[in-house]
Amino acid sequence: MPEGDTLRILATKVDERLAGRRVERSIMRDPRLAGRDLAGTTLVGADAYGKHLFVRFDDGRSLHAHLHMDGKFKVSRPSRAPEWKRRVELRLADGGSLIGESVPVLELIATTDEHAITDRLGPDLCAIDGPPDPAVVARRLVADPERPLAGAMLDQGLVAGWGNVYANDVPFVCGISPFQSVGTIDGLEQLAGIGAALIHTNARLGFQNTVGKRLRTDATWMHGLGRRPCPVCGDRLRYRPERDTPWGRSITWCDVPAAHRPSGCRSRSGGSADRIAPSGSEPGVPTLVSAPCQRSRSIRRRILPLADFGISSTNSTSRTCL
Repeated sequence: MPEGDTLRILATKVDERLAGRRVERSIMRDPRLAGRDLAGTTLVGADAYGKHLFVRFDDGRSLHAHLHMDGKFKVSRPSRAPEWKRRVELRLADGGSLIGESVPVLELIATTDEHAITDRLGPDLCAIDGPPDPAVVARRLVADPERPLAGAMLDQGLVAGWGNVYANDVPFVCGISPFQSVGTIDGLEQLAGIGAALIHTNARLGFQNTVGKRLRTDATWMHGLGRRPCPVCGDRLRYRPERDTPWGRSITWCDVPAAHRPSGCRSRSGGSADRIAPSGSEPGVPTLVSAPCQRSRSIRRRILPLADFGISSTNSTSRTCL
């Protein structure tokens, strides 16, 4: 599913390429938009909030879209999708176009009513004016202290924007099991700050990169690796498909002894991962594992330059997670 950074990149692209252009032809193939027409209006801009896109027009209407798993938009690019998949096509002056392919959620709403959608969401991690305060994010994540970290990160009602890329990779970067209950994590605010910096930087640069190297390329630690070897320590990764996780999304993590836990993000109990399982944890899942590999501290300091993600290396509260 496209994440908040992808939607922010899309909104910026629409804004930069199409804002100010008049819609010359409007084709709606989604039944929910039958009979609706945007021809003659001017596209005035686009914005994103979390995983939602809003394309605004000068008649006071906005095209609201959520891409779910398979939806996409082509901005001034030809579409090779069959006609029935092209749910909306806007042809604009000077050759511009906006084509929505397989977009499952499309609706025309009053621009003044956008808040009815965004009010249900947590703070936007990819907001143009900067990510929310990590302390605020941490307080929202811990609303249910027993909830697994990855599940809390994916709840858009708590914080808007993180998806499965970050639910897999932020716990790895910070040395925390994705199954660990948020209420048992010390340093949750630092973790929230790192996760927010990652997604906000990726939204700015236009790529999904969580490794801190070659930032203008897509690169992740855990997401999509399945049961392959860990890219840092070489141990076989653990994997659960979406049907086997409490939050309904797949997860990949590196299973290592808690003795190698970094100093900042750790269980408040201070015990060993193979001896401690918080109430409600999944049987057989080492919920207090908190380092992604046995060489986590030295290697991660070398390959994750925090300054590249807008985090000061002299900031002790950020550094304690690494």
